[in-house]
Amino acid sequence: MTIAIRPAVDTDVAAMAAVRARVWETEEFWQVRIGRYLTGEHSPQQALAPRAVFVAVAEGEIVGFVAGHRTRRYGCEGELQWIDVAQAHRRHGIAGRMLGAMAAWFVEQGALRVCVNVAAKNAAAHGLYAKFGARPLNEHWLVWQDIRAAATKAEESH
Repeated sequence: MTIAIRPAVDTDVAAMAAVRARVWETEEFWQVRIGRYLTGEHSPQQALAPRAVFVAVAEGEIVGFVAGHRTRRYGCEGELQWIDVAQAHRRHGIAGRMLGAMAAWFVEQGALRVCVNVAAKNAAAHGLYAKFGARPLNEHWLVWQDIRAAATKAEESH
């Protein structure tokens, strides 16, 4: 199966919401939240305006997405907001490819120190981020001291 990673557009919001709602909340909740994030109307604490969202597309269907923005939180320059892959498409390297696209965007922005909030019980996310070089920052956050390592690892992985 061929997977394409591309920047998200407004018409992708419903599909991204459907992917996210399979894990938590409803599609309506996520359509509003993701839509407001894309327009800059919803911003996490200490978020700065520059942000990016990429989608993973398989056979014309959005099967995952990743989002991130510039920030000042925890002394970081970037924050990974969301990454999610539809259950049926997991374990095929899609998350790593999307993480690579997001990492490349952070590098373009000059944001090398990047943080991500991760629930302690989310072993899959901890494993993914560790594989791409993130290390614990505190109980709930991981950090890439230099996100270029994740970008390089993503390139090597596919």
